[in-house]
Amino acid sequence: MTTKLISIAIVGGGIGGLCLAIGLLQHPHLKVTIYEAAPVFSEIGAGVGLGPNAQRALSLISPAAERAFVSQATGNLSPGLEDVWFDFRCGMKDREGEMLGVVRNQTGQRTIHRARLLDGLIKLIPDGVGRFGKRLARLEEQSQSVTMFFDDGTSAKADAVIGADGIHSIVRRELLGMSHPAVRPAFTGSIAYRGLVPMEIAQTATGGFADTARIWCGTEGLVMSYPIEHGETVNVVAARSKVQWLEYSSQTSTDAIRENMLEDYINWGAIPRRLLETMEHPTLWAVSHHPSAPYFNKGNIAMMGDAAHAMSPYQGAGAGQAIEDALTLSAVFGHVQTVDQIAPALAAYDAVRRPRSQKVVNTSREQLDMLTFNDGVVNGDSEMWTQAMIERMDWLWNGDLVKQNKEAVDLFLQSSRETQVVF
Repeated sequence: MTTKLISIAIVGGGIGGLCLAIGLLQHPHLKVTIYEAAPVFSEIGAGVGLGPNAQRALSLISPAAERAFVSQATGNLSPGLEDVWFDFRCGMKDREGEMLGVVRNQTGQRTIHRARLLDGLIKLIPDGVGRFGKRLARLEEQSQSVTMFFDDGTSAKADAVIGADGIHSIVRRELLGMSHPAVRPAFTGSIAYRGLVPMEIAQTATGGFADTARIWCGTEGLVMSYPIEHGETVNVVAARSKVQWLEYSSQTSTDAIRENMLEDYINWGAIPRRLLETMEHPTLWAVSHHPSAPYFNKGNIAMMGDAAHAMSPYQGAGAGQAIEDALTLSAVFGHVQTVDQIAPALAAYDAVRRPRSQKVVNTSREQLDMLTFNDGVVNGDSEMWTQAMIERMDWLWNGDLVKQNKEAVDLFLQSSRETQVVF
């Protein structure tokens, strides 16, 4: 007697979607297909950092996936500072260079170029799993399957569809409905300038500080830098809070963006300003996040990663939360044996992952307030800074991921009237 494989379609082949595929493919009773809109797997952006929780999640999904990250990740280059997450300093003229605090963790600041991480993960995906040029148009759920309709006029069926299709997710739209207030990303009131600077130039501009992750903080703004590409390049991000996007959206040329960026930081100290001056071709981003969705699943459809909980970048947690989603989904689907168990499995994933990931969305937004001296508690007080920051990050970095998985699996088994699980 042949047991029918359970087919799972992953919409989107970014970091989250690939991690989910790697996890699911370890279960021989699952048939996994990734539907990617682009001609190849691709990611937008430069550096992506993974905190201790994200690296543990990656290892639990697949030690090979963790090796793909670690082998290409860049940490702080100065000896003795390997465990530093960020060195926080004041960046305004009147307090320039004043130490706010140094925050450390088990892994320090480890960052990788998104394209390099993607390349490493792709090598763990067997040929034939990806389908390219498949931009999702809509979903239609039947009694025990879901049909995907694509912009190219084709369609495909799967027992379950999981959307990993980013902040402008079609799967999110299909789950929540076009009129739902949480269906679209919302502007956070902050913007970010981003650029890459050769290490040698950045070191000269900062007086030798560019080889270690650092954030210069100040009223309504910050300047962040950290090494990537094994120390050849520095990723620089300058963010402003309490802004109106209309004031910035008309800037389309690189020259206009750069001119406005330097004007925004005219009252900042010499070091962060010199670093910004090295950014010849900065890009400008409106920082958005998702309002909290009331659910991540409906029937045999679910969403994960940025599709479910897009967040601002101020805790460096977005990719890590997508990887945690992938880990929990992989754990639960390891116990799904029949199609009618898919909906309870996705409900268990939602029950466990939605509260934590949505909390990270909120704390990421709040983090900018602390970094820009507007949190109402610390407000840039150097004596309170380090402890307050550690308390903010501890629950994120040191969550028990094995326990999280077990909670989801136990919920699923309970709903499926099973009584035993083997880990």
